[in-house]
Amino acid sequence: MKNTSLFLAFLWLILTVSAMAALPVPSPDKVPDGLEKSDWQSIRAAHEGWKHRLHTVEGGWQADNPGQRWTTNFDGRGFLATPQQADWTWGLQFQTYGFGENLIEVCGQPEVRAGEQRLTYQWDDNVEEWFLNDSRGLEHGFIVKPRPSGGKEGEPLVFTLATVGGLRPSVSSDALTVYFRDAAGAPVLNYSGLKVWDADGTILTSRFEQGREGQFRIAVAEAGARYPLTIDPIAQQAYLKASNTDSSGSGLGDSFGFSVAASGDTVVIGAPYEDSSTTGVNTVSNNNAIYSGAAYVFVRSGTTWSQQAY
Repeated sequence: MKNTSLFLAFLWLILTVSAMAALPVPSPDKVPDGLEKSDWQSIRAAHEGWKHRLHTVEGGWQADNPGQRWTTNFDGRGFLATPQQADWTWGLQFQTYGFGENLIEVCGQPEVRAGEQRLTYQWDDNVEEWFLNDSRGLEHGFIVKPRPSGGKEGEPLVFTLATVGGLRPSVSSDALTVYFRDAAGAPVLNYSGLKVWDADGTILTSRFEQGREGQFRIAVAEAGARYPLTIDPIAQQAYLKASNTDSSGSGLGDSFGFSVAASGDTVVIGAPYEDSSTTGVNTVSNNNAIYSGAAYVFVRSGTTWSQQAY
């Protein structure tokens, strides 16, 4: 009986959100009837985490990013992002780190740890490479535990990264952004927001540098810093924005919360603009069918809401 009721709830919501897709989209900040503001915030956070989660695939791990409209594959050596509506691919592989001529080559297979949205490559006792897939894009960084040996006074700590795929790196004149350009020279992706801090939270001077063909470097002035260091840039698709934007025909997202059915500790939520060609319960969304719609089931345990079905 319980399974039948759940199926009918799914069917009702899917039919409802399909019929109502042309109506105005409610604000995501509006709390649905029957829920407290804290419940709604918790549910939306759980939903956001679920949409950006890592899952295992043949040869490694995969994560979707609806906001960037790309899928990232991690193979235990680097990563490769494939957009849904473009003909380029892009990824990075960590090559070397260290000071001056005393560079340490990164080779072999790291120890890999995968969480909900975060993946880490532990390369050696010195360096951990990490990735965080969230609504902003793909955050990519390093943690340097002990100070690498061989540094002379005034030499920056340098990380060398090689590009995978068809895009080529171009460092901006202020050394704060790496633009990845297509064959026509147009920037289609930004790697920016570089920030480096030490164990005391002191912000260290850092910059991007142009490297050899297909490479670029991160250089950190770490004199006087207390290790470990955290290095933290983020990758996002580049875009141009018109001066006369119109919200009526864009920015729908998936309209999570368009319709809500709540009963006790169970909530079923409709999202009429969810993009996925998958069918059935608890399939892995793939963003391949635009505005196909979906319904989500959340259950509360204590004060925590978790997604139970998609």
